[in-house]
Order: sequence, then C-alpha cells, then structure tokens
Amino acid sequence: MPHAHILIFLHPSNKYPNPKDIDNIIFAEIPNKDTHPELYELVSKHMIHGLCGLPNKRAPCMLDGKCIRFFPKKIQQATIVDNDGFLVYKRRNNGHMVEKNGIELDNQFVVSYNPHLLLKYRAHLNVKWCNQSTSIKYMFNYINKGSDRITTAIVNLQNEDCTQIEVHDEIKHYLNCRYVSII
Repeated sequence: MPHAHILIFLHPSNKYPNPKDIDNIIFAEIPNKDTHPELYELVSKHMIHGLCGLPNKRAPCMLDGKCIRFFPKKIQQATIVDNDGFLVYKRRNNGHMVEKNGIELDNQFVVSYNPHLLLKYRAHLNVKWCNQSTSIKYMFNYINKGSDRITTAIVNLQNEDCTQIEVHDEIKHYLNCRYVSII
C-alpha cells in the first residue's frame, strides 16, 4: 500500500492557534454510529489502534509489556497543550464503542484523524498537529529516512494520433526519489 509522511507548513493566517480551532480539524473520538454511519465504519476499520496490551501481548507495537504508541490514551474532556508543548487530543468518555476481535474499544484507542480526509480517501490517515521544533524534527526524520521514498513513472502512453506507445526501458522511465511538497 502507498505510504507517505507529509509535513504541511501553514501560512500564519491559516494556522490554528488554540485547542478549540484544532478540534474543528483533528478528531480522536469514535463518531456517533446513528448520525454518522459512514464515518463510524471508516473510523472502525482504519483508525482504531490495537489490539494490544493484555488482550494481545504479542502485538507488534508491544515492547516490555507496554505499547510503544502509548495506547490506550487517557480520557480527556478537552484538547489541551501539555507542559512539554505537545497536543493532547479530546477523547471524551461518551459511550461510543467499536468492537475489534470480540473486544469493545472506546475513544482511548482512536488514532487522530480528519473526518473530511478519511471520507475522501477511505484509508488510514493519521493527522497530527505539531507546534514544536522537536515535533518538526521528528517529522523530517520520517520524510528523509532511507525507506520512505516514492517510486514514480513519467511516461507518455499515447502519441499524437492516440495510439498506444510501448515503453521499452522501464529502468530509465522510473525515478526513485524523496520529496518535499509546499502547498
């Protein structure tokens, strides 16, 4: 499956300076199954972490008996910025549950997401807000590490009379590259 780490810098006029603004674009809760059934299914399928911990001690994210992704997260009534400057997303105890392998999971197991992107792309899209140089450094490490690359092809599949052109030398037509995008 395609995989990318994308860091987006926003113009100051488009930044989200406070937790209430961030709550409008980044969610870490299970949607209501009755009012948002499509989003509920997508969150259930793509945005639930686990199973790990006691139900599955052999999960890939487990190290020394703990989840390396720090799940389950704490219940949080409102989005806050902690003492270290990191965002802690709103995860209320609202009774919404998802069943995974026979176990009911609540908002403590939701990976942060944007509903619009999730509905559009229907895939795991972890969305995070970062405001610290350490967060940005972490993201640049992902963007620039050796295993994260894109393989792309630049080909013209049709000529002027709309007949198909056969590509002979695949190696010369493919590029293996890293990318940084500015929007």
